[in-house]
Amino acid sequence: LGFTQNRAIATMTVIAVIGIFGSWAFGVLDQKIGTKKAMLLFGVWEVIALLANISETTIGVYVSIFMIGMVIGGSANFTLSLPANVFGRHGFSMVNSVIFPIQGLLTGLNFIISALALHYTGSLRAAYVVFICVIILSMLLVSMVKEHKYNRDFLVEEEQVATDKI
Repeated sequence: LGFTQNRAIATMTVIAVIGIFGSWAFGVLDQKIGTKKAMLLFGVWEVIALLANISETTIGVYVSIFMIGMVIGGSANFTLSLPANVFGRHGFSMVNSVIFPIQGLLTGLNFIISALALHYTGSLRAAYVVFICVIILSMLLVSMVKEHKYNRDFLVEEEQVATDKI
């Protein structure tokens, strides 16, 4: 929308504050409906946010600012909760040692994709389309995750509940 530098900085500040609430809201959602469902809903939220941004309308951009702020706050939650959910405390450190560098690499690729989009098209719209495709791919991968599959604590607790019912 051609924000001035001061307005862009103020907008980024607002996004950071919104992120605090996004972290809390997606954390609550994660606890209420489960990590996998929360991540899928988060993916839908991200896609809608980017589509609103792609619209390049004033209202679309302002809606996306709020939604992206929520995403920035909530995204860090899932980096921890998904491995903890699937692998539990026993396997978390090993899995996190693999996931954390991958996440760093993908975060770095965002800047490259954005730079290429700006260079070749003069706009970030193409980058947002790429990001939407990556989000949809991520949602497909998350939908295939078997929750608690290697979580020894969960499996013991589940077995105890089954024993108590007998």
